[in-house]
Amino acid sequence: MEQRDQARDAHDTGMDAYRAGEYEQALEAFARARSLFMQAGDRTGEIEALGSMGAISIELEDWDQARQSLDGALLLAQEQGDLSNQGKLLGNLGMMYARQGETEKAAEAYEKAIAMFQETGERGYEKDVARQMSKLKLKKGKFLQALEDYQPDLEGDANASGAQKMARKLFRLLGRGTTGPVDLDAGEDEDDDGEGKWIEAEDPKESELD
Repeated sequence: MEQRDQARDAHDTGMDAYRAGEYEQALEAFARARSLFMQAGDRTGEIEALGSMGAISIELEDWDQARQSLDGALLLAQEQGDLSNQGKLLGNLGMMYARQGETEKAAEAYEKAIAMFQETGERGYEKDVARQMSKLKLKKGKFLQALEDYQPDLEGDANASGAQKMARKLFRLLGRGTTGPVDLDAGEDEDDDGEGKWIEAEDPKESELD
């Protein structure tokens, strides 16, 4: 079996462990996938595996490991000129900071993510980050500004693709919506209730704002 196939299998094992709530096992599987992607010279796969490691570390509240994994993935995405993954990773960093109560750092990461998605034209992702930004502003007491920012998201996006709808899990698992475990085989399923491509750490406090 080729290294890239082995890496995909390891990542799938990590996804299964994540869904079962076995976060330590998931982290080990994603780390193995990352190593195999590196050996195969698959930088995109390495970015995805590192992003998954970051999301699991957020679940475990291992902030140092989460930051290390997400920063490593972000650096690779920048080297590849991959704006889409940069946006997703910045969104994850924003969520990490938000969960730590570092609202200014969270807002900065969200703003950068929104700029990335505006440049790539990924409207669905952009709206999901804006939604989290609005929740952050609500926590900071900026109710009117948050309401104004949140309005476009309430209007919906009839033109979103199936992949975009699925990937909206990215910024929602704080209220259950990037850069978490990545399902490498996610398809163009039009069912918005399907498994998201990027799965985020859940913040139980977030539901109070929904």
